[in-house]
Amino acid sequence: MKMNVGKLKKKDLLLSCHFMAVLTLLAVLAIACDREEFDSSLSQTAELASLQDDIRWANAIVTVRKSYSGRDYFQLDERTTLEPVGWNNPFSEEVRALVAFSDLGPGTGFCTRTVAVERIDSIVTRDAAYIDMDDGLTEGSDNPVSVVQTGFGSTAEMLESSSPLDVVTDEGIPDWMTFSEDGYLMIHFATFWGDVTLHSVNLYASRKHPDHLYLVHKDNGDFQSSWKESLVAFRICQMYMSRKDEYRDPSSVVLHWMSFSGEKTLRLRYGNRASEK
Repeated sequence: MKMNVGKLKKKDLLLSCHFMAVLTLLAVLAIACDREEFDSSLSQTAELASLQDDIRWANAIVTVRKSYSGRDYFQLDERTTLEPVGWNNPFSEEVRALVAFSDLGPGTGFCTRTVAVERIDSIVTRDAAYIDMDDGLTEGSDNPVSVVQTGFGSTAEMLESSSPLDVVTDEGIPDWMTFSEDGYLMIHFATFWGDVTLHSVNLYASRKHPDHLYLVHKDNGDFQSSWKESLVAFRICQMYMSRKDEYRDPSSVVLHWMSFSGEKTLRLRYGNRASEK
């Protein structure tokens, strides 16, 4: 993902980064999204703490991927791949990650560009899952898919049970960390944190309208003392690639969440899963 104020230029990717405090987020299991069927049992709850430090040191969000031949590389956007020169991959599986890097020039054929990694931190990543309940929308598809049970009869009821949060914005517009790319949905959000108990976050898609995604947040009784932020990545590509209907390749997705002023929605361009190398 291209980054904040400086915004990555596709032509030269000459980037600068402003180093600040340390952020460490857990790297977790990632499932390749090119399989034919989606096993909903793989869906997991994201357990999150608030971000304790500033994350503006990063100049991109990437997918840390491994090629068929076993070489490590970064998927920056749909067309741009980065080969990290002299970098030892600390992650055992594919992850989304915040990264600060400097451009070293054109690639040698394996990737679009070569880069030097100055700093990298993984982002908590989980699978989204299908739900089969009343989403309040009309028509839709009856495509059979594996679904998970939430205990609620409608998406409205499910969202009402959610602890409120707000998507982080910059002058009323979601900042550069909330977007869809490479088959993932990144969400940068804020709420009240006491940092006593981890919060839980899940992302669900309606079976009939899988381009509508529902973010459910639980503070788990955490003492609400300070307004803080967190960052999470959800894999959504598997829900579309397993389908054989009009939702197999959506052009956009709609994120629903419960804010402090009621339900809100945000439409985002869907970033397709990039081809494997």
